[in-house]
Formats: sequence, structure tokens, C-alpha cells
Amino acid sequence: MIDYIKAYFPDKNEIFGIMKDNYNLEKISYTRFDKTENALVSYETYKKEFENMELKITNQGAYLHNSLHHFYNKIVYGIDGNYNDFKHSSLVNAVDFLEDRIKFPVDKLELSQGLEFGLNLRVPFDLDEFILDQCILYDFCEVSKFPPPTEEQVYKEFQKGNYRLKIYHKGRQQCNGDAILRVEIKFLDKRDFNKNGICFLNDLDDRDNLIFLYDKLCSIVKFKLMCIDNIEIRDFSHYKKNKLYKYCSHKYWAELSKGSFKLESKKAYPYFEKNKLLENKKILLSLMDSKFTELLDS
Repeated sequence: MIDYIKAYFPDKNEIFGIMKDNYNLEKISYTRFDKTENALVSYETYKKEFENMELKITNQGAYLHNSLHHFYNKIVYGIDGNYNDFKHSSLVNAVDFLEDRIKFPVDKLELSQGLEFGLNLRVPFDLDEFILDQCILYDFCEVSKFPPPTEEQVYKEFQKGNYRLKIYHKGRQQCNGDAILRVEIKFLDKRDFNKNGICFLNDLDDRDNLIFLYDKLCSIVKFKLMCIDNIEIRDFSHYKKNKLYKYCSHKYWAELSKGSFKLESKKAYPYFEKNKLLENKKILLSLMDSKFTELLDS
């Protein structure tokens, strides 16, 4: 569920004192030209690692960041990764473990942008083909990040507005190619979850808040992600294939007038549904629902 977090301390001097009293800190000193002051300015940054979590104190402030899921795995299982399930009870424990490590109340740590929520899923279809060929567009826009596939990485990222949707082969990345699909949303503006009362690190313990985050992920996958089954293997006429490929083309949607786009976009998904090309997407949504319910209740 919860993965990357970034949380700010209300007073950098307070946490600096706590860290100095309890731990040895790594200090980094450097100078940088400041255009406002028109002079070289000296900076000091202090760091402390808690498993994979990094606490950083700079001239401007102090914050804690990294994968909470990974943090829990390293403490409990000695696992250097986050490919397994992260249950609600484990999340609660992770927040408690972190509070104990940093010796600072988590209800005072303010969540910032970058919050990630996702699920690891074992799917019954070809995972690489699904990512590479079937996840096509996001809100009718092309993929924003698509690095060349490798033995260790099959990855797509879609970004529009305040959200970044990441879809990738988690098994290739971390556990010897097991067919594990990671579907994850990154919030680029904290106001999107602040308005639902998710403001501090301890708010991630709350079941209703997790439901809100899941509903956002599910809604984006359901209504924004264009996922189309393999068209070529179907016994479609040449005309039908052309029409389907047209609907799958970013160029087609980008060149439409505003009025035509509004009209045609309403036709696309019913046409995909009519031709039974949304089966893998339906499976994905069903697996997401069942996995989230499992994690929330355990």
C-alpha cells in the first residue's frame, strides 16, 4: 500500500538537538552561489539513516523520506526490497517503529508531496506484453516515461495534472523475474490528500484514509488508463482494426478539435467494450479490489 513518504519536522532545531543527543550524524558542508545575495553562501546538511529511511536537516528545514514499506521489510524480514504485500497492520507497526527510531511524535510530522500508494499483484496474463503493448494512453495522452525494457526493468509512467501513475514489472526489478505487477500512484500535490484529512504521518494508520488513497488509484486506472487487449490476434476486419488503432493513437486524439474530442472520446470505451478488448483491464481492477481488501483487513 503506502510506499514513498516525505514528512517535514515542524522545527529543524528541535530535531537536530534530538538527533545530536542520540545519534552520530553525517555532516556535509558546501558552498553555493546565491543570486539573491550575489555571493557564495555556506551550507551544512546533516543526515541520519534509519534502515533505508533518510532523515535530512538542511539550512531550510528538516524532513524524513523514502519507502516506508521497504523500511518495514528491512526491520522485520531483513528484506532489501518492497515486492511483497504490505498489510494495514504492518503499516501501523512501521509507523510505530519509525517513531521509536527518530524519537519524535509522528503526529507532528507533516506529509508533503510525493506520497505513493500502490499494490503488488500477481496477474494471469503475460505481464511484459501487458505493460509494453496494452497500457497505451493516460487520459488520451501518451506515456510520459518509457525507458527501454531490460532484464531488470519493464516500466511505464504516465503523468497529467497532479498525479503520476507508474506501472512496472516488480518481479524483474527485485525478485528474479517473478510475475509481479506493481501499480502505483504518486501524489504530486499534497493538497489532494490534505483535503481528506491526511496531513500527518500518523494519519496513514487510519483505514478510511487508506480507502481514500485506494479509491484515487482505482479511479485513475479505471477511468484514465487506456488498457486494450491485443488487437492483432483478433479476427477483426481491416476496417475495424483501423478504427481500433485510431482510438489507441495519441496523435489522433491530439489533432482533434475540442468539440470532436468530446464527441469521439465518449465513443471509444463503449467500442472497446463491444469488441471485448477490456478483459485484462477488468481482471486488473478485480485483482486490485481483492488485494486491497485483503491488505486492509489483515
